[in-house]
Amino acid sequence: KSFVVLSCLVTGSAIMLLVWYQGCGGGSSSSSSSSSSGGGLPTQTQQLRIVNNCAYTIWIQQDGTYSVPPAGVQTLTSGGYVDYEVPAAGQASTRFWPKTGCDSTGQNCTIGQSSNPCPSGGCAPPVDSKLEVTWGCTLSKQTQCASTPQGNVIPAVTSWDTSAVDGYTLPYKVTIVSSGGTACTGADCSSCENIDCSTLSIDKCPTTENLSVGQSGTIFSQFISENLVVTNTISPGTSLGCFSPCKKLNYPSNTGFNGENQAETSDPTLMYCCPTPPIEPATCRAGPAATTTYLSVIHNNCTGGVYAYAYDDVTGLHNCSAGTQMLMTFCP
Repeated sequence: KSFVVLSCLVTGSAIMLLVWYQGCGGGSSSSSSSSSSGGGLPTQTQQLRIVNNCAYTIWIQQDGTYSVPPAGVQTLTSGGYVDYEVPAAGQASTRFWPKTGCDSTGQNCTIGQSSNPCPSGGCAPPVDSKLEVTWGCTLSKQTQCASTPQGNVIPAVTSWDTSAVDGYTLPYKVTIVSSGGTACTGADCSSCENIDCSTLSIDKCPTTENLSVGQSGTIFSQFISENLVVTNTISPGTSLGCFSPCKKLNYPSNTGFNGENQAETSDPTLMYCCPTPPIEPATCRAGPAATTTYLSVIHNNCTGGVYAYAYDDVTGLHNCSAGTQMLMTFCP
């Protein structure tokens, strides 16, 4: 069976859908292209469709370890889309995210090149607007279902989120097109709802974020006013994305990007990254990570629930019945 990426004009009446996360493995796929009549999109038949409604070309990357067809980097011109086919047995731990400013192979990107193959100056920070999904099993015999990396059988539940724990790049929207038609067993599927981050733009990224509060309230004055806008030494005047507080503090500065190069377990970084141990979930939720301007930007510009720091999962995790169809649109 072949998989095609169609370049078709998306009109204002067309439905769009977006998906995202990090990982730059694989090359450009050899997808055929065509245009749909009348400028609309054909009916979605697969569980995931990603649409590019930006005025420029983007590239969609999947994590190279856990993926669904079509594999590799998918090129989406303005108005283009790609459909992903999820196996009936389910698939754990998939991640999708957009890249921009890439070469003809979908590599060497300005932003989004956050894992191998990395440009000569080093990988970009994983601040990408990303979709993370474990696709539920739709088979009637559970013994035939796929397993998670931990060895657990995947149930008839699709669990997903759009993570801003590392940061964000493009605005997006995720729409539930249709329910899976299977029983949602072992999970609360009342969280199966749309996410709309259409107004989440880089110009709203905090430029004077206070990241100075450490353990026991100790103040580290060198981090009292941090610009979270992502830049690099190649194009220092260009805003490429928005760091989360954790990623701003712990991303290496020797990559050409403007991270602070602090160890995740150092103070005050551990209070914003919340590694466990030593920081327990309750401590994290009661600490400075839960009161940042960045978190307010994410929650105020995203409806439906998006998590913005390590233990913000109460807001961000969504469960749907297996087989649910999702549409993700960038620049909706």
